Amino acid sequence: MYTTAVAKKMMSLFECTPLFNTNEPGELSEIFNDDSFLNATETTKKSIMLKSSEAKYKSELDYPWDIYFDRELKPMLEGKVALDLGCFTGGRGIAWYDRYNFKHISGIDVKQVFIDAANQFASARKVDAEFKLAIGESLPYEDESFDAILSFDVFEHVQDIGETLKECHRVLKKGGRLFLVFPSYYQPLEHHLSLVTRTPFLQLFFSGQTLIKAYNEILDERGEQAYWYKRSSPDLEPWEKGNTINGTTVSQFNSLIKELNWRVVMNVKKPIGSIGRTVSDNKFIHLMSKLFIPLTLVPGARELFLHRITYVLEK
Repeated sequence: MYTTAVAKKMMSLFECTPLFNTNEPGELSEIFNDDSFLNATETTKKSIMLKSSEAKYKSELDYPWDIYFDRELKPMLEGKVALDLGCFTGGRGIAWYDRYNFKHISGIDVKQVFIDAANQFASARKVDAEFKLAIGESLPYEDESFDAILSFDVFEHVQDIGETLKECHRVLKKGGRLFLVFPSYYQPLEHHLSLVTRTPFLQLFFSGQTLIKAYNEILDERGEQAYWYKRSSPDLEPWEKGNTINGTTVSQFNSLIKELNWRVVMNVKKPIGSIGRTVSDNKFIHLMSKLFIPLTLVPGARELFLHRITYVLEK
């Protein structure tokens, strides 16, 4: 009880509440739990889905994920048959298709509404794409189906990261590449409680169970206004270490790729504060981030100071 109360107090230091407008749904996946979507006409639902896809598409155009790799990726990806692992409503995948001039793009995600939205967006833009309902641990494709797999801020959410890496290896062609960007568990701002709080480092001080209990209590206190972004279960799932996250660390991931015989083509070690949409225009934070560069090379310290786990891996 006491630790939960302390966690809630720390969360309240930088408390936040998500805003939702059906005319501008933004990039939140939780919008599809709102009654204004669930009870809407089919025409209105399609409109909200389209706006979600467009928001992701614009987000990718405004801040290309090439920045995370510190280079233009088109020479490595042009003309490829690609898979977007964790496609959400398809906006980012279609932006990749346009930028890299893919031959074809497929995508998977875990909710049918995401897939419907993605296929609708691809059809509207006349893109050669196909999106399917699936999980990373069991990809619905034949062996050696793809030249490239791209995944942005998804691998922290899969239930079994080892099995997902094995599946990626299986469906890639010989010499195919996996492009990965996702946060480690101890990245200070990536506890995935941002619908309630922006307080950093919470996962360093509290267990996942304590944080989920505090999170749920805050949502209960918010009452009906918070129903659309509540968790489906008040307890952690067996695979969860925190809210929808599997707890993968930098060192754990590095061990996995060695164990599974991936060849490392690229491993970018950008420090926190050096990249990201929220800090792109903040010169002070960029300057401070330079002090963290040496720490991204030190085991232990890099868990805190690495902005994202960023790799290009080859089969």
